[in-house]
Amino acid sequence: MVNYRSYSQYLKERFGRSVLKVPLHAGFSCPNIDGAKSTGGCIYCDNVAFSPAAASKQPVLKQLEAGITRSGKRFDLFIGYFQTYSNTHAPLNRLKAVYEPIIAHPKVVGIAIGTRPDCFSEEIYRYLSEISQRTYLSIELGMQTIHNSTLRLINRGHSFEESKCSIEQLNRLGIETVAHVMLGLPNETRAMMLQTASALAALPVHGVKIHQLMVINRTVLHKQWYSIGRLTVLELPQYAELLAEFVSRLRPDQVIHRIMADSQPARGLIAPLWSTEKQHSIQFIQRYLLQNKIYQGMRCDKKK
Repeated sequence: MVNYRSYSQYLKERFGRSVLKVPLHAGFSCPNIDGAKSTGGCIYCDNVAFSPAAASKQPVLKQLEAGITRSGKRFDLFIGYFQTYSNTHAPLNRLKAVYEPIIAHPKVVGIAIGTRPDCFSEEIYRYLSEISQRTYLSIELGMQTIHNSTLRLINRGHSFEESKCSIEQLNRLGIETVAHVMLGLPNETRAMMLQTASALAALPVHGVKIHQLMVINRTVLHKQWYSIGRLTVLELPQYAELLAEFVSRLRPDQVIHRIMADSQPARGLIAPLWSTEKQHSIQFIQRYLLQNKIYQGMRCDKKK
């Protein structure tokens, strides 16, 4: 029993049994890396550290089959998860060539697409709407924070207003949207982070994915912030308390897709090292919520 509406619970309600998301790397880039907007990327970015799938050079269908095989007999339903980089940052014909074979797989009940709010065109919106009418579709939008000062500082290359516009357009099309946010970004105060939670509660987002800021070797965040003492990462007790307050400000109906991220030193992780112990950290956070009687939505402003 947890004090928030988990994604695994939502999938069981929707599909009648457990569903496994299989991370896929489709070879897309990002406008913040390939020069469309910038070449530097976000200051914390290293996709291989965040998802081992980013290192795969196999065709996506083979990646999917490998993920299904690894799951053994524990699952018989799957979601193809286009996780790394910006998975709508390509011409429509290429998106169709990548998505459609995954959608057509007999064990796949839908797809989840990670992308940025500045990676949509009208024809891509129309195509996504068409997909959502024939299979499960979730768009995971990298928003990170509502504060434009932070977005500029971390070199995101888009504004909160662009995130809001994309969220509202996806909602008008009836597409399930998930906002991805980070806690512990440089120069963000506790109050600023909780303002992001309240803003999410007021937006038409179906789900929220939350994770701690991680420092990855050789990133700008590591070289120009953490290594010279300009940044202190959240320790697990701090993060648990902050995460609890964040979740309490979300709407009760919003699905919590993730409460933390994990990585390993072998993939470049520098800090915080509690990120290496996923199950222990999740249990610590869930215990904190239960012991302090904090639950999702309890501090949500219902008038918004």
